[in-house]
Amino acid sequence: MTAQQSAARWSIFLGVAGFVLVLAAAVLRPFLNVLAWATVLAIICYPLHQRLVTKTGRVTFSASVTSAIAVLTVIVPLVLVGGVAIGQLLALMQLLPDSSFGQHDAGGRLAAAVAWLVRRLGLDTDAIAVWEQQHVGELARDAGQATVWLAAAVADAIASFMFVVFALFLLLREGPRIVTVIVALLPFERQQSEAVLGRIRDVVHGSMHGVVVIALVQGALCGAMFWLLGVPSAALWGAATVVSSVIPLLGAVVVWLPGALYLGLTHDWARAIVLAMWGAVVVSSIDNVLRPRLVGDRVGLSELAMFFALLGGVRAFGLVGIVLGPVIFATVAAIVGVLTLPPDPLDAPPGNPTV
Repeated sequence: MTAQQSAARWSIFLGVAGFVLVLAAAVLRPFLNVLAWATVLAIICYPLHQRLVTKTGRVTFSASVTSAIAVLTVIVPLVLVGGVAIGQLLALMQLLPDSSFGQHDAGGRLAAAVAWLVRRLGLDTDAIAVWEQQHVGELARDAGQATVWLAAAVADAIASFMFVVFALFLLLREGPRIVTVIVALLPFERQQSEAVLGRIRDVVHGSMHGVVVIALVQGALCGAMFWLLGVPSAALWGAATVVSSVIPLLGAVVVWLPGALYLGLTHDWARAIVLAMWGAVVVSSIDNVLRPRLVGDRVGLSELAMFFALLGGVRAFGLVGIVLGPVIFATVAAIVGVLTLPPDPLDAPPGNPTV
């Protein structure tokens, strides 16, 4: 075979391979979030799966048990709390267009507080009332459209959860084979490839513990205090705390502080002080207590890098970007670290020592 024929065959092969990869990416594109979440859960749950395999000697059975444990301890609680929060959001959206700040006790107290604030600021109350009447219909229409969107989102989330569980089971069962293929494809020495994969594993654990777990703890603490103080839609505000806690520059304060201000404006100063103290001393400070214990140095990213990794990850990939953003940054750092390592003197050829 001549060099030209070999080059032509390689060109055809590479073209066909690239075309097939593009088709494969198009097929998998609707399931990228599912695969991302399943991969994250598989990395988190794999140590448990390994222990079960060691005790039982049955890979498929251990993967099934590990997937069931993940469903019971992670997915089911999130679905239940998320369902309650969505139900409270729907109820709140249906209440707003008809309340007019006067048909309910909480609305009446808030209306009085708003009226006092309007008088203090010297605003035109008649103009505000006209604006409210003009926009009640728009609020009702928007609430109806949002209700339909939320219902569709809930159905999509349920289907996604089912796919995540199935993909988690397959990833756990086929984990060693997948890792072997990845190590073989990476253009590094085996030890370097394993170091890169170990770095990715550490970042996934660090991101889950340092971002997701802390956000869930803050959401639970904030929602529990809202519930104890009798603030309506406590589960909704707890879920909002979880979301705000993982977004840089926001944090839990954007939920508990407005709640405390709301109680203060309704002249419920005792509960307002309790909520403000709980939010400042416990909810917002728990990060400083838990992060060193749960994360340590596993992520290995500076505060600036972590800021852009979280913000850019959420913007590019949605909620799963909370984990994917730091993983991508840390993977790039690991690859750069591998490429910039000085050569090992033991690998130097005889008679040509490395300086």
